[in-house]
Amino acid sequence: MNFRDQLLAELSKRNTDYIASVVNRDKTLFKELIEILLSNEKLVSGRAGWVIETIWLKYPQMIKPYINDLIDFLPKAHRDNQRRHCLKILSTINLETLDEERLGILIDRCFTWLEDPIYPPAVKVLSMQIIFNYVKIESLIASELIAIIENQFEDATPGFKNRGEKLLKELYKLE
Repeated sequence: MNFRDQLLAELSKRNTDYIASVVNRDKTLFKELIEILLSNEKLVSGRAGWVIETIWLKYPQMIKPYINDLIDFLPKAHRDNQRRHCLKILSTINLETLDEERLGILIDRCFTWLEDPIYPPAVKVLSMQIIFNYVKIESLIASELIAIIENQFEDATPGFKNRGEKLLKELYKLE
């Protein structure tokens, strides 16, 4: 299958599920999708991210060899859908398994996206979750995360408020 052509054929859940079913557990085909995501190519990169996320939800172990690649890609990601799909996956990993450099890249990006008003709510919420996960390792940043969430709360979307309230409850316990 020519993934680029299929990704460009239609932006839909149906097409995403179809490509995911073709890939299934095939590591070679999965790697092809990862390469398309990392290409940063307009349209197909983000759509490949959606397929990767779909496969990951069914077979989480498939993404393991590419975690570092996803983190290294984040500062280069040009589009919100690329960020969103990568962050959704990264929001579930054990951050303690990352080397210090990659952990720094991930947390730095998440703080940037959480604080900057130009980024969409989904990117902000996933960034907030990753930083919260990091607080469990480095509790000193809890007060910084609390301040950022509280600062944006009044003008935030319902999704941001929902996640923010849940995380603030946990963060207040740490103070």
